[in-house]
Amino acid sequence: MLFDLDNKWLLFINKQVQQYPWIDQLMIFFAEYVQYAFVLLILFLWLLNKSHFRVIAFQAMLAFTLAYSINRIIELFFFRDRPFITQEIFQLVDHSANSSFPSDHATSAIVIAATVWLSSLRFKNIWLALALAVAFSRIWVGVHYPLDVAAGILNGMLIALLTHHVLFKKAKLITSLISRPVFQGRG
Repeated sequence: MLFDLDNKWLLFINKQVQQYPWIDQLMIFFAEYVQYAFVLLILFLWLLNKSHFRVIAFQAMLAFTLAYSINRIIELFFFRDRPFITQEIFQLVDHSANSSFPSDHATSAIVIAATVWLSSLRFKNIWLALALAVAFSRIWVGVHYPLDVAAGILNGMLIALLTHHVLFKKAKLITSLISRPVFQGRG
């Protein structure tokens, strides 16, 4: 039943593809290129050489690594064909026929944006909106089912929360690590 609903939502969204070429181009841009803005954000935060920014950058990198690793573990136990393999849909970007579940792009964008959002960084809502646009665009361009994206969003949010509240707020090891000069803008 859940997969039937997932399939219906995919087909509903995909029915809109090629109806509005400017939206297709925008979705391709989000699906393929906006992810690099998140990498640049982390690099920018680190290079600004301010203690709070370096901690956010490190936290985002750690959260990304954990979330991405969880995706790899999930894929060991659950393989799902991509929609362009099992459905006759419009596919706007090329993609390998590897496992569709969960969406790595959704996971990555959300885990970084949620980390930034939890840190109270300026423009945090813009980063969250960009992450959600990346996630949705993966459905629009035909490389993910909605459930793949929802699982990626859930994984990213949970890992961002865990990393922020447990590893960075409670764990003494992380606290002692980030008190070192390199994280305080002195290295």
